[in-house]
Amino acid sequence: MDELYAAIAAYDAQDYAKAYELFYPIATYKRDDQAQFYMGMLYFYGEGVEKDVDKAMEWWKKAMRQGNQDAAYRLSEIKTSTKTTF
Repeated sequence: MDELYAAIAAYDAQDYAKAYELFYPIATYKRDDQAQFYMGMLYFYGEGVEKDVDKAMEWWKKAMRQGNQDAAYRLSEIKTSTKTTF
């Protein structure tokens, strides 16, 4: 999983374009839950890609289905923060 560590290092260094380039194949073809979580982060914050909360949620749902707790937490935060209360 050297590619994953390189992708996380790029993300941590705020080189989001490189992080996206590295995370995408890992998230898509290897279906790695960590990579899927980070793809959600990139889309949620618009880091290296156009901000798209719906795409972020799609990536987080994929990661959550594989047991990623961080993704589950992010989804629950969105659900509770966007709930309309009367």
